[in-house]
Amino acid sequence: MYCRVIACDFDGTGATDGKPAPELYAALGEARAQGMRTLLVTGRVLEDVQHACQEISPFDAVVAENGAVIYLCDLGRTIQLGQPPPEHFLGELRAHGVPFHTGAVVVGTWEQHAGKLLDLIRSLGIDGQMVFNRGAVMLLPSGINKAVGIHRALDELGRSERNLVAFGDAENDIPMMTEAEVAVAARGAVPAVSALADERLTQLGGAGVALYIRKMLKQGGFAPTPARRKVRVGSTSDGDEVALPTSGINIVVSGDPRSGKSWIAGLLAEQLVEQGHRICIIDPEGDYAQMGQRSKIITLGLELALPPPQAAAQLLVTEPLSIVFGLTSLAPREQLVYVDQLLAALQDERQATGIPNWVLIDEAHYFFQPSSPCLKYLASRTGNFCLVTYRPSLLPSDVYEAIGAHIIAMTRVEEERYFITKVLQAHGPRGLAAHAALDSVVFPRAGLLLTGDAVNPWRVFEPAERVTRHAHHFRKYADTRLSEDKAFRFVDTDVPMVARNMREFYQAVHEAPLASLRHHLGAGDFSRWVNDVLGDQQLARGLRKLERTTPAGATPDRMEILAHISDHYLIQEE
Repeated sequence: MYCRVIACDFDGTGATDGKPAPELYAALGEARAQGMRTLLVTGRVLEDVQHACQEISPFDAVVAENGAVIYLCDLGRTIQLGQPPPEHFLGELRAHGVPFHTGAVVVGTWEQHAGKLLDLIRSLGIDGQMVFNRGAVMLLPSGINKAVGIHRALDELGRSERNLVAFGDAENDIPMMTEAEVAVAARGAVPAVSALADERLTQLGGAGVALYIRKMLKQGGFAPTPARRKVRVGSTSDGDEVALPTSGINIVVSGDPRSGKSWIAGLLAEQLVEQGHRICIIDPEGDYAQMGQRSKIITLGLELALPPPQAAAQLLVTEPLSIVFGLTSLAPREQLVYVDQLLAALQDERQATGIPNWVLIDEAHYFFQPSSPCLKYLASRTGNFCLVTYRPSLLPSDVYEAIGAHIIAMTRVEEERYFITKVLQAHGPRGLAAHAALDSVVFPRAGLLLTGDAVNPWRVFEPAERVTRHAHHFRKYADTRLSEDKAFRFVDTDVPMVARNMREFYQAVHEAPLASLRHHLGAGDFSRWVNDVLGDQQLARGLRKLERTTPAGATPDRMEILAHISDHYLIQEE
C-alpha cells in the first residue's frame, strides 16, 4: 500500500499526558516533506486541541469532536458536520445533575452517567448516538464518527482512504481504523482495537507512532497491504475463495475473445470501486462503456468529450470518481498519443496523491510496445496496473518482469498457448504440468498464477458474479444479399473470391490463403466493410482488435475471425 495520508488519534496514541510527543511532530514533518497529508483526529473540542498542542503546523487538518468538526489548517477554515442537541436537552442534563461539556456539536460526559444520558435521549426523542472513548462518553448526531470526518477532510485535501494509515487506541477509533487501508493499534489499545488492527505498536505513545512512520518513509512511503484488503475473483471447485490483494501488485488478464477475460477484468474493477478505490479504465474499443451507468463511475469519450490528458488526471484527484476513457472516437495513432500523455499525467498525480489507485488498460498490447514510454510506469513502485489482452505474447518482456499475477482465461490460439505455456513453466510451482494446466482452463473457468512466494501459486477457479452485466447482442441472419458495388472482394487468392452477404464472407475467410487474410487485416479492410456497408459496429470493433495486432507481428488466425463472425451471425450451412 502506497501511503499518502497519515491520521493519528490524540489522547492515548500521539499524545503523552495530554501533550503531543516531540518525536511524533518531527516524524510528521518528515512525512509532509515527502508529500504526505497528515491529520490529527480526536474526540476533543477544537479549542482544547489548539490549546494543548500550542502548535498544529505538522498537521494539514484537525478532525475534532469525533468527526463533527474539521479544521483545515493552511486555510484556517472550519467545517461543521451536524447540529448540536437542542438547548432544552442540555437543561435536562443540568436538572438531573449530569456534568457535561459541549463543543460546536458534541456533548461529552463520563461513562458512569451513560445510563442517565441514554434515558434522556429516549424520553426527549433526540436523534443522536452515544460513542464511548475509554472512560468518557459522547453524544453526537447519528452517523457522525471519525471515519466520516476523515472522509470529508480527504475530499478537501485531494486524497483517498485507500492511501491512508491510521493510528488509534480506543473504541471511538474503530470506524476510522476500519475505513483506513492500514490500521495500526497503539500500545495499550483496548482489545477491540487491537483485534481489528493490521499492525500493533510495541513502543508507547507518540514515540511508537513516530517509529512506524519513519520506517515507512525509509521504504518510500509503502506499507504491507493487509490480508483483509482483497478483491475476490471467484472460487475453486472445492469452494475455496480465490482473491487478489487490493494494492501492491500488477496484473495481466489474458485469454481469447469471448473467453471471459473482460468479465474478470470488469469484476476486478467493480470490486475495487465498491471498496473505495478510484480507478482509471482505458477502453479503446468501447467494451467498458456500460460501467458508466453505475454510481461513482463516469464514461468520457461518448456523450461527454474526452478532456485533455492533464485535465483528466486532475479530475480523478479533485472528484471522488472513477473514469472510463472511451477512445473509440480516436484513430489508432491518436489513441496511442492520448494514452501516452494520459499515463504520464496520471503517473505524476499517482506519485503525489496515490490517485487513481488503479489503472486498467484494455487491449494493452496496443499501448505497450518495446519502445513505448508507458513501460516505465509499470516499473514504478506505485504499481496497481491491470493489463487486459488477448495477445499476451505481443507484450514486451519488460512488462512481465513487473507482473505479480496472471489471470489466464481460455486460450486456443496456438501461438498464445505456446507463450502462456512458457509463462506457466517459468513462473508456476515446481511440478506443474503447464500444458495440462492450460487445458484445464475451459470457459467459464480461468487460472490464477501468482509469482513470488505465494502459498497457492496456481489455482483454477470459476469467476464470481458481477453487478454490471455485459450488453448481449442478438445474432443476426447472414443471408441478406448485397449489391455488387457493396460486395467484399478478396485479393491475393488463386481464384476470385467475392462475398455478397455474411455467409459468403464467412466461407471466403474459411478458404482464403493466409496471405489474403494478412493483407486485409493489415489494411483494416474487414472492419471497414462490416462497419460502413453492414452497419454492424459491434462486430467491426471485434474485427478491429484482430486487425490492430497484425502490424505488431501477429500471425493471422483464421479461427479467431470466424469465431467473431459466428458470435454475431447465424451462418446457414449449405
